Amino acid sequence: MSIPPFFASAVGQASIWKELTFSVPTLAALSELAALRLVNCSAEDYELSSEALAILSVTRERGIIELKSNNTEFESSQRMLAVYAEKTTDTHVMFRSREEPEITVRFLEGFRQLCDAGMVMHQVAGEFSLTVRGFDKAKTINADNVATYIDQGDVLTFK
Repeated sequence: MSIPPFFASAVGQASIWKELTFSVPTLAALSELAALRLVNCSAEDYELSSEALAILSVTRERGIIELKSNNTEFESSQRMLAVYAEKTTDTHVMFRSREEPEITVRFLEGFRQLCDAGMVMHQVAGEFSLTVRGFDKAKTINADNVATYIDQGDVLTFK
């Protein structure tokens, strides 16, 4: 699949779109799963992993989740598609581990569960948001119960 050239016409944006194409099959599958659940809701008692609950807990206020990969990194584990959860406008939590790639995979699976449970909807490119169902569930989670999972992420601050 190639992205039409007009997407990359903005100065400095071409490399971002080129890197995005490496993750397109996974992004498309997760987007489709989330879209299916908007129409055909899954069971209300969907069992979520601790990683999925941690993602919900982090995003309870903003509800914004991004999936990102970095194809310019040398190490494979650093190029993997990973979950970035927005805690505040200036604070994100990146669930990617160079030393333990299984952490990256487990959080991506947690994100897939959120899609399948109808708690996430696709917005644009690698950006997703919680649904009303997702926000409602997030507000019921005690952050202390998933703190060890949240701590597996790296906190990124922007100012």
